[in-house]
Amino acid sequence: MSAISATIGNDTSAESRELPRTRLSLYYLIGYTLPVGVALMFVPQMTMNLLLTNHAYDDLGLRMFGVLLFSLGIIASGMIVNKASRVYTVTLFVRGFIIAALFVLYSQYGDPALLAINLVVIVGWALTFLSWRKDKAEERG
Repeated sequence: MSAISATIGNDTSAESRELPRTRLSLYYLIGYTLPVGVALMFVPQMTMNLLLTNHAYDDLGLRMFGVLLFSLGIIASGMIVNKASRVYTVTLFVRGFIIAALFVLYSQYGDPALLAINLVVIVGWALTFLSWRKDKAEERG
């Protein structure tokens, strides 16, 4: 145990690669994944009504999506707590995929809730991307 804490305590290379603005932008990510995940698990229809849906969704599917969303929030929280700056850029690719998929789903179903969700994801993606670029520019000097 002391070997692990000694290794963690003496590792300064991770601190030099830390991306402070990017890390801060991930709080936005957990700021919507955790509460919306809980809301979908416990009050799925009300949550979808708040998102301006015009479709009827099955409670089971919404609750399962809530579990997934809450789980993603926990993973993002772990990334922030552990300062896992090497995987911050992965969140950009994942959210880029989510943005594209939500646009495709909206074009097929026309549900305004998909646009509302996509807007939230796009804002978070933009915050993380701009923060990452600024952090990388400062890192290069």
